[in-house]
Amino acid sequence: MKPKSLNFLPWFFFAAAFQSLLAVMALLRVPSEGLSLARLALLGIMGGVFVSGIGLGIYSRRNPSRFEWLYATSVVYSSALLGLTFSLLLFLLRYLNPERFLPYYERMSPLLWLFFFLAAEATIVLLLLKNGFHPQALTDRKPIYLAAILPLCILLAVFLFVATTQIGVKPDTAYWGEPGVAIQGWHFLLALLIGLITLLLSFTNYTARLSQYEDLILPVVIYLVAAVLWLSVPLYTLENSFYVSITPPTNLPLPYSDAGFYDFSAQSLLIGTGYFGGIPPRPLYVVFLTVLHLLFDQNYPAIIYAQSLVLALFPVALYFLAKRLHSSAAGVTVALFAIFREYTGLWIASNTRVANSRIFTTDFPTAFSIVLICLVVLWWLERRDLRSTLIAGGSFGVFLLFRTQSMLTLPVLFVLVLLVMNFKWGEWLKAGIVFAASMTLVVLPWLTHNYTVSGQFSFDDPNQVAVIYSQYAFTGNLDLSQFNPETDSVRERIISFTLENPAYVTNFIASHFLNTEIGGLLALPLIKPFNGLQEPVNLYWVTWDGNLEWYNVLLVLVYLLVTALGFGVAWRRMGWLSLIPLAFNVGYALSNGIARFSSWRYNLPVDWVFYLYFGVGVVELFGAVSLLFGAKNKNPISQIETVEASPLQFADFRVHYLLPVLAFVFVGSLPWLAKGLAAPRYTASQDDLITKLEADGYDGNEIRVFLQHPKAVLSEGRILFPRMYWRGEGLSSANPWQAYAVQDFPRIGFVLINSGHQDLIFPTRELLDFPQGADSIVLACAGNNDLLHVRVISFGEASYQSVLLQNLVRIE
Repeated sequence: MKPKSLNFLPWFFFAAAFQSLLAVMALLRVPSEGLSLARLALLGIMGGVFVSGIGLGIYSRRNPSRFEWLYATSVVYSSALLGLTFSLLLFLLRYLNPERFLPYYERMSPLLWLFFFLAAEATIVLLLLKNGFHPQALTDRKPIYLAAILPLCILLAVFLFVATTQIGVKPDTAYWGEPGVAIQGWHFLLALLIGLITLLLSFTNYTARLSQYEDLILPVVIYLVAAVLWLSVPLYTLENSFYVSITPPTNLPLPYSDAGFYDFSAQSLLIGTGYFGGIPPRPLYVVFLTVLHLLFDQNYPAIIYAQSLVLALFPVALYFLAKRLHSSAAGVTVALFAIFREYTGLWIASNTRVANSRIFTTDFPTAFSIVLICLVVLWWLERRDLRSTLIAGGSFGVFLLFRTQSMLTLPVLFVLVLLVMNFKWGEWLKAGIVFAASMTLVVLPWLTHNYTVSGQFSFDDPNQVAVIYSQYAFTGNLDLSQFNPETDSVRERIISFTLENPAYVTNFIASHFLNTEIGGLLALPLIKPFNGLQEPVNLYWVTWDGNLEWYNVLLVLVYLLVTALGFGVAWRRMGWLSLIPLAFNVGYALSNGIARFSSWRYNLPVDWVFYLYFGVGVVELFGAVSLLFGAKNKNPISQIETVEASPLQFADFRVHYLLPVLAFVFVGSLPWLAKGLAAPRYTASQDDLITKLEADGYDGNEIRVFLQHPKAVLSEGRILFPRMYWRGEGLSSANPWQAYAVQDFPRIGFVLINSGHQDLIFPTRELLDFPQGADSIVLACAGNNDLLHVRVISFGEASYQSVLLQNLVRIE
């Protein structure tokens, strides 16, 4: 032990005594009716700290050797643990139940804060005295910090551009929304703490012996944490969710809007009507839902939980990606960001618009898919041989069947590929040809299927691009009626409108592009009021108007600084390969701009990229601080195996290279093959249906008289998503699902699927048992907006009628 370090210890004790006086002053400022025993006890403890500090300070100056035992590693760990314990006590006392514990917090916090700061300071002091301070340890990391300068300048330039022009925060008249769910502040700090602990453990010899198992242990732990936390959120949080709601008569979480569309498209495969003769978007996701229905039938809680268990692999994939960019500690930190963010999203599903792991939309699966494709592309560009190129192209083809919009990430990706290949145009061209050929083979079955349906080789139904068509206009945005697929061309509309109004189009593309990126930044928490662990989440991002308080501006600048450091360290580790997640982020954000959509669910597929690089940067900071305090491992970044890239040679082709491509082609064929999953279920003639109703006790002659009316309908099919609404109730946004529109009478609204799908309502003042997914026969008459008013519905074992049987012939 060096004499100079011994001379520093007394000043720590004297500082502790001085801080105890500050704690006394803070306690005396708390309002009270006098000196109670509890307050006297607190003052006594603080006085004891003061006396002990002075005494120990004097004694350590006279006989410093007596304090050598403080420099033991166990004492350092104990001091750090005490600091964490006091911080946890402060947090729980303040936020666990503020209504009950706030008075206790106000009185005890001066003492607890004193102990927290003393423990934290003791940890730092003991580390300094034990290991010394080693600024020279950062010399080897200087290239990392220099590499962070350019990304920092770019990020600051974008920040100033947005702040000056308001492009990216000023709402667009065509569409605008709030940012996505933000990580809660205490979740954020907890993730950082666990990431720091993971990093510190990597410096120990014991953990080094387990390092060969970390890629098994940590992913399993991350998956279990995600699965347990996400499944622990009760289903009732979906009660008033937009995409999934819980209402009588089923009291099940049934999908609605886009989620309902994907679900009844999957149900069409189960009843043998193959997408109702049309072309569904996101065909692989529809097949995924079909598989879940085959496994769990109409048990929606089980289907939701099964989807959540699959998507719980998303944080695991992020772990592997962040580890490749930096270290296991970065992987754990980023994975926890994703876990905690989704945990919040599950709890607030009924309070605001969210797209989470329980909702049948493709936003979350697309985010998972992009992380996976990043890993595949990284693996490919490290090798660049024929086999890896074929696999990468096939993977991207599967990816397109999850989200066609992702096609626009391809140009950005191949610009990056050119940079990775050092502008070797021949090698780049060969890679592009092989990649495109493999990708085309995978999507070709679906394109062929669509040609047989619409007469065009397209990913989606021509009618579905009407949204994009409507966005390239000054007014009438999202008015789909203006598009006629037989006479109108989306491509021509985009080109002509852009050439006529280049500044206007550039502005809204830039606005939605930047809004997507800002949404990623705002996934990190801002400084906002936190009311308690048992209080509703503060949804501050929902009402965000594009302005930040001065302290949040400083916080955002810190985020940008740390993120730039993340780019810098990833660049020094992997070069151009480190920008693969960024390439997908930029490409997808650009596609948002072109489509003139952004915010919340539209940002979700790529908004994780920001906290990915932030997590890498913050763990690099932790590593730098650890090195300053004498950490033994001089390189906190995980070592990677060097793979020598081999130029792509067609002569290297082997027949077995086709096996993974054929597997991808099979996956790409599944949406078409699934159409043969079941024979048509509803084939009965009208006479057969009348006979079945007669068996239920209805008069066949009266039914026949009823059917003579031009608006009368007799049909059979599967009933989906029954919802009971009383007078004046319904969904405010019921277009195009008129079954759930607000009406001035009580009724049950539902969807009936057979060769097509229809919206129906059954007027009733009673809460009837309409089972989800049941086979049914309906006798109805057509009303406005293609809405059918049901007069009789039969489920075989039970039947209901909305008017008396003898009045069936009267159709209003």
